[in-house]
Formats: sequence, structure tokens, C-alpha cells
Amino acid sequence: MNNNFDLLIIGGGAAAMSASIYASRYELTNTIVSNVYGGTTSEAHLISNYPGFKEISGNDLMGKMTDHAQSLGAKIMLDEVITVTGSIGAWQAQTKNSQSLTAKAILFCSGTSHKHLGLPAEARLSGKGVSYCATCDGPFYKNKTVAVIGGGNSAVGTALYLSDIAQKVYLIARGPALKGEPTWLKELPTKTNCEVILNTNVIDLGGEVKLEKLILDKAYQDKTELAVDGLFVEVGLAPRSELFKTMGGEIDDQGYIKVDPEMNTNLPGVWAAGDVSDASAKFRQIVTATAEGAIAADSVYRKIKRT
Repeated sequence: MNNNFDLLIIGGGAAAMSASIYASRYELTNTIVSNVYGGTTSEAHLISNYPGFKEISGNDLMGKMTDHAQSLGAKIMLDEVITVTGSIGAWQAQTKNSQSLTAKAILFCSGTSHKHLGLPAEARLSGKGVSYCATCDGPFYKNKTVAVIGGGNSAVGTALYLSDIAQKVYLIARGPALKGEPTWLKELPTKTNCEVILNTNVIDLGGEVKLEKLILDKAYQDKTELAVDGLFVEVGLAPRSELFKTMGGEIDDQGYIKVDPEMNTNLPGVWAAGDVSDASAKFRQIVTATAEGAIAADSVYRKIKRT
């Protein structure tokens, strides 16, 4: 099997698929390596701001992007790149499944991962009532009581999605107001089974075998304990830039990979695009990720094929 490519794309989200599509059209051999197809986009239950689709699930949209990339010849590997050595024109990468890859150029589209609450029982109860993906686990809570922690767009969207499945949904935010899209904020009050709890933190989780309750830092309806069957954590995302950092790559104070307008990093022969980068004023949307992936592929082409 030939594991020598013009471009190795690390990550499997919208930026990666867009970059692969453009790279293939430029006749750059390329492979996408990701341990999760679709990135965080695939977890979105409903997308209504991506041009061309009035409404589409994240999983369906990423399925279409994946099919498009593969139709042009991209190789997609369900794996994880764990080391990268070498230099421009001669990069060597090793994967978790012991694959050895070589490439002339590297493109980081590794995206982000969900932040955790940092509570003592969180890891123990993960998968036992604590979840970070509503579209993955939401159906398990039909007619049950769940809570969503977070005050941003992802939290509001998750609460709306779960309100059509669960019997009761609590949306708990530490701040004085929610910060979701105006359209979603207008829809939220129409969900009679959804209660918003503001200015409140969850300070502990209760339950031995599975999650049974949340402990709040202040009383809600005269109680500091909230009985729930499930908890969905939506408190933000962290860039997956650890591998890039081990290569000597430059990141900002939040961990995002620094890029120039052509998606070049400080490492010659290494580019970055999508949510892991600081591009597009950190406006992390599917539409900006696809644009950045296209720009990166064009930049790679001009660097390794036309110079």
C-alpha cells in the first residue's frame, strides 16, 4: 500500500474535507487521518446557516462532504497521527495504529475537543449519565430528566434538541444571561418543558453506579440538589493543537495555532485551518472552516507544485 502523499491532512472535519477536495482538484495526492469522522460538526443536530441547505444535520452534511472528497480520490484513514518528524518535502508521520506515512506538506485541521467541568466525579460518571454529545446520547433519555450546562450557542442548541426528546430539560448557566443565536433564544421560551437556571454553577455530581443528581452552588426552588438522569456538558471547546506544539509550532495564549492569511504556520511546510487555528478572527463556523481549508490547499499547491 502506497503511504506517500503530497499532502497529509490531520483531522476529519469541514476544513479537512474542503482542503482534500481542493487538493484533489489540484492533483495533489492526499490523505485524511482522523480518529473521528466529521469533527464536532457531525454532532450538531441541526444546521441552518450553511449556504445551500436550509436545514441539515451535522452528520448528514459531513457525510456529503466525505463522499465528495472520496469521489475525487482522497484516502480517508480512521486513525490518529501521534508523531510527525522531518521537514518540508519530507515529513514522516506515525499513527496510533502503527501506520507510517510520508508527505511533502502537513495540514492541521485537528479541530477542537469538548471542555470538561473538572469535577471529581465527572470522569467516573462519563458515559454513565454524563455526556458531551447530545446527538450521540440524547435518544437514550427519552421521557427522562436531563440538564445542560453552558450559556452559549452550543448549550442553547443542545437544550432545544433535547426538549423534543426528554420529559424535562434544565439549562444551567453560570452567567446572568444566555449568549446563543437570537433565533434560538426566541425559540427557547416556547419549549414548556425547558427551564433556564442562571447565575448558578454545578459544583458536584451525585451517584455511585450512574448519575443521579447535580449539586448546585445556590438554591433553586429552595433546593441545592437537582435530580437528573443525564447531564450534557457544553462549556466550550479547546483546540487540539498538542501535536503541533510538540513539533515546535507557535500557538496563541488559548492554544490556537497561529496562521497567516495563506494558512501558513511558523513551521515551513506546515499549514493549519479550521477551528484549531486563529484564522477568520476565530469566528468558528462551518463556512469559515471550509474557506480556510480551500485557502490552505491552494497555498500548499503553490508552494510544492509551482516553486
